[in-house]
Amino acid sequence: MAEQLHEDGTYATSVPGLTLYRWSHTSSPHYGVYTPSLCVVVQGEKQVWLGRRVLVYNLATYLISSIHVPAQSRVSRATPAEPYLALRIEFQPQELFDVLEAGGARPDSSEPQPGLFVARSDGPLVDAIARYVSLVDSPEDEPFLGPIWRREIFYRVLRGAGGARWARMLMAAGHADPVHRAVRYLAEHFRDPVRIEDLAAMVNMSPSTLHRHFKALTEMSPIQYQKRLRLLEARRILVAGGLSVTEAALSVGYESVSQFTRDYARLFGLPPSKDADRSRLAP
Repeated sequence: MAEQLHEDGTYATSVPGLTLYRWSHTSSPHYGVYTPSLCVVVQGEKQVWLGRRVLVYNLATYLISSIHVPAQSRVSRATPAEPYLALRIEFQPQELFDVLEAGGARPDSSEPQPGLFVARSDGPLVDAIARYVSLVDSPEDEPFLGPIWRREIFYRVLRGAGGARWARMLMAAGHADPVHRAVRYLAEHFRDPVRIEDLAAMVNMSPSTLHRHFKALTEMSPIQYQKRLRLLEARRILVAGGLSVTEAALSVGYESVSQFTRDYARLFGLPPSKDADRSRLAP
């Protein structure tokens, strides 16, 4: 993998769902949205904040995101001599059900837990991932070997240390679990007005039960989750340029520009225009 990454940056690849990363220095905290994916560090270390929880993963571990969830992260170990090297494999939960049903793992029966977690890697999983990454250099093999090795990766995860927990999340997502339905709805409709009572009725739960289970899964209330998605999308729009602060605020669903400005500064530390300017100048 190191041979493919000569400079710092994010590298999209022709291999389905595979993105590569290289950073030669530690980074300041960065806000983003984790999509359903398997994240693996090949060299260095990364920290992720989900609410008050801090997740750390490195060569010995991997991170799984089973849902769309806003989180803060930073590269916590990297040097020019030993840069941070990592990869992400995005997935659709639907593609994993046949692996699960074929005996990949048994779901555990514990209470709802956050949809972002770290588990310990093992040799067979690392080998399967290495083969999948090698397809970057042999794209002609990908149509034949890619699906096989991708399926093996998911099998190895489901059979490994975090398998039972991931299996439970996959089963919930695939069987119309009400909390997962609520998360998906907000992720897809974060610009729209929403009342917790209406969202709870939509998924056939009481507002208090939905609030409790939603927070267990995302470390946020439904309204906090929606607000975080709105602010992250507004920041992306402002950094890209082309829209004013007012236009960006309205485009993500805010009705009050002053409220948007207050929420934005509370999250990112600067008013929208100044933060966007700073982000454009950042290396």
